Amino acid sequence: MQDSSPNLFSYIYPAFKMWQVKRLQALLSIAGIAIGVMGFVVVVAMGLGARQEFSRAIGVLGTNTVIVNSTSSDGLPQLNSEMLFSLNKLMGKELHAMAPVQHEYRNAYINRKSKRVRLVATSSAYREVFSLAIASGRFLAPYDLRHRQRVAVLGHESAMELFATTQVSGQMLRLGNEWFTIIGVLAADKLPVMKLSGFEMPDIAHSIYVPMTVMTADAVDDLEFSQLMLKFVDDQRIPAATPLLQRVFGAGRFRQHKLEMVIPYELLIKKKQFQNMLEVFLLGISSIILAVGIAGVLNVMLVSVNTRRSEIGLRRAVGATKSDIIQQFMIEGVLLAVIGGTVGLLAGWGTGIIVASWFDLPVLFDSRTISTGFVVALLAGVVSATYPAIKAAELHPVDALRS
Repeated sequence: MQDSSPNLFSYIYPAFKMWQVKRLQALLSIAGIAIGVMGFVVVVAMGLGARQEFSRAIGVLGTNTVIVNSTSSDGLPQLNSEMLFSLNKLMGKELHAMAPVQHEYRNAYINRKSKRVRLVATSSAYREVFSLAIASGRFLAPYDLRHRQRVAVLGHESAMELFATTQVSGQMLRLGNEWFTIIGVLAADKLPVMKLSGFEMPDIAHSIYVPMTVMTADAVDDLEFSQLMLKFVDDQRIPAATPLLQRVFGAGRFRQHKLEMVIPYELLIKKKQFQNMLEVFLLGISSIILAVGIAGVLNVMLVSVNTRRSEIGLRRAVGATKSDIIQQFMIEGVLLAVIGGTVGLLAGWGTGIIVASWFDLPVLFDSRTISTGFVVALLAGVVSATYPAIKAAELHPVDALRS
C-alpha cells in the first residue's frame, strides 16, 4: 500500500502542533533567527545607503573642492574681496571656480502667504562648484553682481512650495521688504543633504539664490562674506595649495579659530570608514546571534524527530520513502526560519530608521535588502533542518513503531 501524495498543509499542520507543545523552544528559535536576519538586513541597508550617498556626494562636489568657513566667535565675516583677488592672481590657473557665499533667512511673501526661506547670496560660480542643473530660465550671471540686479533663482522645492510650478521666470517675489524678479529655477536636487564634521551639505532644493551685491551696501569690489567655495582643476593640486591658501587668508586667523578649512572629500572618506566599521561590528554581532538561532531551530527539530518517532515509523510502514520524510522535516525547519526571517525583516526596517536618526547614517531599503533577508532566513532553515531530516529518514520503521 502506497502513502497518498502529501500536500504542503499535511507537512505544516504537524509542525504547528509540535510548536504548540514546545512553544518556548519554538519562540526562542524564531527570535534568534529574527534577530540575526534583522542584523543582516540593517547591515545591507546601511551599505547600500552609504554607497549611494557617497557616490551622489562625490558626483556633485567632486574630489577637488575646498571650503573656507568663517568661524569667528563674534559672528563677523572674515573673508573679503581682496582675498579673492589675491587667490585669482596666485592660483588662477589651478582654480576652476571661486564662489563667495553669505547666508541669510527672510520671509518670502506670495499670494498673501509668507514662508521662511534661506537666502544664499553668491556669484555665478556657485553653480559650477555644485554642478547645478537648471529646470527653467538661467542662473546668476556676473552682470547681475556687477550691476546689483535684484534677481533670484529658486531651488526646485522652493518653487514648488511657493508657486506649485517651475515655470515662474519673470514673476515677482517679495523677500523681506525687497522685491526680486525670478530668473530661473534649479532642476530637482541631486545633492544628498547630510552633515559632516565641520561641514553640512547645503539644502539646494529649498534655497533661494540672489546676487551677493544686493545683500550689502558695500562696494562691489569690497565685499565681506562668511564662506568661500573653491573648486580646483585637479584634486592633486590641493595638498600643495593648502599652505598658500593659509598664507592668503592669514595663518593667524586659522590659529585663532576665526577661519577653518574643510575638504569635503576627506570628510566623506572618514564618514565612510566609520560606516564600514559599524557595518563590520553589526555583521559580527548578527552572525553570532544567527548562529544561536540556527542552533535553536536545530534543537527544536531534533526534539520533534524524537517525539514523532512512531509517526515516522507509521509513515514508512505504509509506503513513505526516505525522501518523503526528509522533505517533511526540511519544510518544517525552513518554515520556522522563514517566520523568523519575516519578523526580522520588519524589525530590521524599524531598526534601520533608528540607526539613521541616531547615527545620521543613510539607510536604503530596496528589493536587494529584502531578498537578502529572505535568503539568509532560507539558508538558516536549510542548515538547521538538514541533519534532523536525515536522522528522521534513517530511522528503521520497526524500531520507530516500537518506540
